[in-house]
Amino acid sequence: MKELRFWALPDAGFGTFSLLREHLALFCRDHPDIRVSISVGTTTALWDHLFRFLKRPKELPRPDILQIPSHWTASLAHLGLLQDLRELDGRLPGPEPLFAVPWWMEMRVLYYRKDLFRKLGLREEALSAWDGLREACRTLAEAGGPCGSVPIANPNPRRGISLTDVAPCLWSRGADLFAKDHTRTLLQRPDARAGVADYFDLIASGWMPLSGTNGLAPGDLFEGAAAMQFSGRLPPKRAASGEIGVVPFPSTGTEPATVASGQSLAVLRGSDVAQEALGLLRSLTEPARASAYAAAIGAFAPTEDGLAQGLEAFPELSPAFERSQGFARTLPMVRVMGTLERVFERSMDRLLREVSRGAYAPDLLHQELVHSGAEMDYVLGLYL
Repeated sequence: MKELRFWALPDAGFGTFSLLREHLALFCRDHPDIRVSISVGTTTALWDHLFRFLKRPKELPRPDILQIPSHWTASLAHLGLLQDLRELDGRLPGPEPLFAVPWWMEMRVLYYRKDLFRKLGLREEALSAWDGLREACRTLAEAGGPCGSVPIANPNPRRGISLTDVAPCLWSRGADLFAKDHTRTLLQRPDARAGVADYFDLIASGWMPLSGTNGLAPGDLFEGAAAMQFSGRLPPKRAASGEIGVVPFPSTGTEPATVASGQSLAVLRGSDVAQEALGLLRSLTEPARASAYAAAIGAFAPTEDGLAQGLEAFPELSPAFERSQGFARTLPMVRVMGTLERVFERSMDRLLREVSRGAYAPDLLHQELVHSGAEMDYVLGLYL
C-alpha cells in the first residue's frame, strides 16, 4: 500500500483533522491501495519545517501534498520546493508552470452584535470609518460588565498581529507593505506606520484584549464574548441569527480597502508518489468538493461564483461582502514571504509584551517598524 502524507493547516481549529478525514473519505474509497496520513500544523511550523527540509532533505519527514497560503506560492516555487503540476500531467491547460491550485478563500469584513448596538445607541453607519469603530469601542468599554463582552475580538489565532491584519489599514491610507518591485519594505514610511498604528492601538487601548480574566483567549463574537470582530468567513451555523450584523472593513483614510486571502494545495517536488499526490489534489479541488469543504469552514470556493454561492444561505450578509469584493486586495507574492511575515510578527510580539507590562508607548512602534523593516530588507536582498 502506498502512503500519501498530507500536511494541512488548521482551517477548523481542533476539528480540522476529523473534517479532513470526512472530506477524504471518497478519495480513500476509490483508491483502496493508498493510505493518506494527515498532519495539521500552523503556518509558522510549516514554513520552518520547509526551510529545514531545504537544508536536510534526506533527514526530515516530507509531505507529498501540502496546503499553503496562496501568497506563498511564488516563494516556495522560487526555492524549488514545489512540483510543476504540468510536468505530471501535460493535459493541464496553459503554457506557464502551475505550482499550486486554489482551494478556498476568505475576505475580511467587520461583524457586530445588533443587540448591543441597540442597547447602547450605537449606529451601524458609524462603522464605515475607523474613527467610528474607535468610538464604538470606547462606548462598549465604558459600558463594561453589563454588556458581558469585550469591545472587539482579536481575529488572529496566535493572538498577535500579522501583515494580513494590518494591510487594509495601510491600503486605505494609500500606503503599502512593499515597493512595487518588491525589493524593499515601506513599513517605515509615515503613512504605513500610521496604518499599523491604527490597528495596533485597538490592542494598546485595551479594546481588543489578548486574554480574558482567566488568562485564556477571551473568545469571539460568535461565542457571545465580543461585540465586534473582523473575520473573512461566514458565521458558524450555531451563531447565525438576525442579531449579527456585518459591514465592510472600516476605512482609515480616503479609500475603502480590505484583504482577500486564500489557501492552495501543492505537491512537494521530488515526491515518490507525485502522481498519486496529484490525484488527491485533483479530488480535493474538484469544484463540488472544494465548495463543500469551503462551506464546512465558513469560507468561499475560489471560483467566479464562489462568493455568491457561499452567501446563498446568508442573504442578509450579502451586501457587505459584495461591496467589499469591489475593493479587496491580496497580499503580494513576494519572495520568502513566510520569512518576512515571521519578522513582522516577532516585532509585533515584542510590542505586545510591552502592552501586557503596561510599558507601551507609541514611539516604540516607530522603533520596531524601523528595525523590522531593516531586517526584512536584508532578507529580501539575500534573494534578489
